[in-house]
Amino acid sequence: MNKYLSIIGMIMLLALTSCGTVSVSSDYDRNVNFQQFKTFAFHEKGLNNLKMNDLDKRRVVAAVQQNLEEKGLTMANSENSADLIVNLVAKTQKHVNVDVDPWYNPWWAGPWGPYGYNGYWGAPNVRKYHDGTLIIDLVNRKNNTLVWQGMGEGLNLYKLSDKVERIPKAVNEILYFYPPKK
Repeated sequence: MNKYLSIIGMIMLLALTSCGTVSVSSDYDRNVNFQQFKTFAFHEKGLNNLKMNDLDKRRVVAAVQQNLEEKGLTMANSENSADLIVNLVAKTQKHVNVDVDPWYNPWWAGPWGPYGYNGYWGAPNVRKYHDGTLIIDLVNRKNNTLVWQGMGEGLNLYKLSDKVERIPKAVNEILYFYPPKK
């Protein structure tokens, strides 16, 4: 019995965690020693050009800052004194999904075939949604080279009630692989 309960529990956990997840990927320079980086700062021009409203922008910055500080990095006073420059890029893509229900025949008129009511095509269902992508670039300030990049795709921030929870969760998922394990 416990075996079945644990299997059901695993299925439920998988179902709950698969809803609304962000697809994450990362890449890094394999020749860089990431232990050398102790401080970070946000790229001001990047923040000014970030295509998000100010509330979401502050949420993303706070989540990135908290995550990097938990990993042992310290926020620098300026870009000029930081080891790493954090550049943020956000993109959205609008999707439209149109489908039609298949032939519908409820047999209201009974089994009279072509002599009675013979069904109809369903109404088209149109669903519009936006998928967001958040890219976090970590640039070595000394030589201005990209040393690490994380990307989260499938981030939907148009449901206002989810933003407060989803933004930090997405940032944590993206930065999970920093620093890279060699």
